[in-house]
Amino acid sequence: MKKLLLSVVLMVSATMSWALEVECTPGNLASLIQNTNITSLTVTGQMDARDFKFIASELDALTTINLSGVTIVSYSDHTKPLFNNEVDYPEKSIPTLAFFGKKITQITLPANLHSIGMAAFAGCNQLVNFTFPENLDSIAAYAFSATKINQLNLPQNVRVLGEGAFSNITSLTQVSISPAAPMTIPKSAFEGCTSITSVTLGPNVIEIGDRAFKGATNLANILFSGNNNIQSIGKEALLGTKVSNFNFQQATTLTNIDDWAFAQSKQVSATIPTNITRVGKGAFYYAAELTSYFPNAASDTIADLLLAGTAVSNNVTDKTHVQHIGRYALYNTPIETLTIPNTVNYIGDRAMAGMIDLKEFTSEAIEVPDLGEEVWLGVKQATIPLKVPFDSYDAYSSADQWSRFLIWTDEPQGVFGDVNQDGVVTASDITCLYDILLGNSTNFMETADVNGDGEITVADITTVYNILLGNSKAPGRNKKTFNSNDMLLADGFVIEAGKSHVMDVEMRNTAQFAAMQLDITMPQGLTIDKVTTTSRASNMAMGFNEIEPGKWRILIHSATTTNGNEGTLLNITVNADDSFTGNDYINISNIIAVEPSELTHEIGDLDVEVGTTTGVKDINIDNADNGPVNVYNMNGQLIRQNVERNEATTGLHSGIYIVGGKKVIVK
Repeated sequence: MKKLLLSVVLMVSATMSWALEVECTPGNLASLIQNTNITSLTVTGQMDARDFKFIASELDALTTINLSGVTIVSYSDHTKPLFNNEVDYPEKSIPTLAFFGKKITQITLPANLHSIGMAAFAGCNQLVNFTFPENLDSIAAYAFSATKINQLNLPQNVRVLGEGAFSNITSLTQVSISPAAPMTIPKSAFEGCTSITSVTLGPNVIEIGDRAFKGATNLANILFSGNNNIQSIGKEALLGTKVSNFNFQQATTLTNIDDWAFAQSKQVSATIPTNITRVGKGAFYYAAELTSYFPNAASDTIADLLLAGTAVSNNVTDKTHVQHIGRYALYNTPIETLTIPNTVNYIGDRAMAGMIDLKEFTSEAIEVPDLGEEVWLGVKQATIPLKVPFDSYDAYSSADQWSRFLIWTDEPQGVFGDVNQDGVVTASDITCLYDILLGNSTNFMETADVNGDGEITVADITTVYNILLGNSKAPGRNKKTFNSNDMLLADGFVIEAGKSHVMDVEMRNTAQFAAMQLDITMPQGLTIDKVTTTSRASNMAMGFNEIEPGKWRILIHSATTTNGNEGTLLNITVNADDSFTGNDYINISNIIAVEPSELTHEIGDLDVEVGTTTGVKDINIDNADNGPVNVYNMNGQLIRQNVERNEATTGLHSGIYIVGGKKVIVK
């Protein structure tokens, strides 16, 4: 019985030892605690830095601490630093590193607390519940880094936050900061807080510091409880967030958006008002959902990498005073129309590389801007018209990189290469040159010297010819002037990956033509390998060129005319690769034919069906079911009329036909 009573006493004693309440005088906490394995501690009275040192060094099992009845007094000892080589510890302050890495889950701080020292609670990865005293005015660097706080409502009296104060708190979801006095959100304050979804800022928050919310990958909304009075957004401040709705026009005090500030964010548009005087390097770098960007018209710089990898498609530099376009500034953007103002004097390395959607380009700069390396890398410059000031035409034409565009000017002489002065460049300008050179006409002599060498020679024909093929310094712009009854014909065909097929293009014409051009657009997986003319064009020159990806232009011309009015004109060798899936169409368009009289004919477009041998089943003609049938090609054009069924396809080229209402493949 005595042994049992002794055991009970020991158990009660042990249980009581886990929770302890003490009244402390400065520096005497260690003398009041005999069992350092306590898990809960309530302190009243006064404490100084020596008491916090004892907690940090000895009370490893502590999980709950209540300091609400404590007054923290100052302490200094210049002979023996306690925390981080510090020797002076102010009153009403939690010392540096006081609870660093502790297992505490809950702490109640003194009501009169004014400051929390550097990393005081850093690494307390079980600290979930926390209430800030209302009188708190300063939180030092990394004070709560890597804790488990899930919501933060910062007291209004807080004036100072230290770098990384709440960084790497992966449980934190909501943040509200509404100080009573002007305050800066410092460097890395919430960096790595991956669960934050929204932040509410009061009107006295005047700056978002470098990396403040970097890596807060779920942060979607920055809200303002009053006016937006932000003056600066620091480097990488919102990098990698989901922020999409920041309204720059409402940020009337904002002057600086620093480097990479919104990089890789979800921002969808940005209109920069005049109060913003600087937008830094890569500020919207690979913000892939950014579709429009309107710079401050007074800004003189489009910074390096500013819009690289975005979806911006508007004319970003039009009506601005930009002088400098930085390295990779517009890299891989889908801009189709771009106007650079007359203030531009430099465009940096690969500034417009990868802008494959660019279709119209204007430079208003009279002095040709200097260029970095490979400014338009990957852009098919030879197909893009570049409009320049009239007096600067020669300078652009001879300038490295610039000269690869189709350079033109519309004043005062009009469109470059437009010999007959009808406002456009077509095959009719070649016919006009032929008439002049052959002595058949003296019209348009003043514009016949297309290449500006002082003479009218066959070299001028070559210049216009190259314009139409997309190889010259001026744009080919085509205008049809006469709707023709003439037609092109081509039979559908089948082709396998890795194989070639010669597509015969026939022409049925009423008039005789001296020049002709047409564009052929091929489906994915098909390319043109070779084009040859037949005896119908034996006296004509021919050329072809891929003027844009998947689109070829063919041009034939001569001093004489085509032979005859019917039959094959062109043999086009088509190659197929593994990406061709079949059951598609080759489109022949922009068909222009020019008579010797310079009358230009527009001929209707033609679609040629093309498939694979696995895409359509062969249909054999049943010879027993004979009788007259009509034969059509896949364009619906009648090829043969009232022929015997068993002879319907005899002698036809390889392709797909409709015979008696049924699809038939001729191999």
